[in-house]
Amino acid sequence: MNLDHGVRRRLPETLADTLQDEILRLPVGERLPTEAELADRFDVSRTVVRETARLLVQRGLVTVKPGRGMVVSEFDGRLIADQYSLLLRLSEGSFEQLLELRLVLEVEMAVLAAARRKDADLEAMHAENDRLAANAEVREKFLDADLAFHEILARASGNPFFSLMIKPINGFLRETYSSGPAYPSEATDTVREHAEIADAIAAGDPSRARFATENHLRRIMRHADRLAPDRKVDDPA
Repeated sequence: MNLDHGVRRRLPETLADTLQDEILRLPVGERLPTEAELADRFDVSRTVVRETARLLVQRGLVTVKPGRGMVVSEFDGRLIADQYSLLLRLSEGSFEQLLELRLVLEVEMAVLAAARRKDADLEAMHAENDRLAANAEVREKFLDADLAFHEILARASGNPFFSLMIKPINGFLRETYSSGPAYPSEATDTVREHAEIADAIAAGDPSRARFATENHLRRIMRHADRLAPDRKVDDPA
């Protein structure tokens, strides 16, 4: 197979892209050709193959095991989520703008969840909200339960892309809320609003789920300047 030696592309990146297409068609646990075999097949040095392996590991596509070489790993999106979370932290967008994105995503997640949720999702939502209520005075435990509730909401939507998007957003929120002096903001309201969201989803009522989720997130947005005082927050219109 010939590689496209583009002027602007490093050879390991080109080879990684080529192997990625093949890896995505292989079962988890499948062993890739050896370093020597890949070097011979693509007419590149072993150094290039080693760098390619490093890139594939970074992408979460393979693991390197002693005596076995590269093995196809189970892809769960965590590395991409971590990179996305880093991009959020480095971006010039405001905390308030991130909350706007969250509003758009989570309202639709709730609408879909009202139609697609499973009993296990409802049980998990109520369990996390109970944990939330029990830890209103313990910031880290309250935060864990708060973010877990929203990740379950994403899962209940039945659309895996929502889960991939919500995890890095939650990672950013965790970092912000862990140091924000005003978090949790009105813990009693958060517990009540989460319960209203879960009840609407349990009732299979998308309109009610939309209203409850939007009401909850807009309250959080109104408190953005207190929740993240060290972040850049847009001036109100």
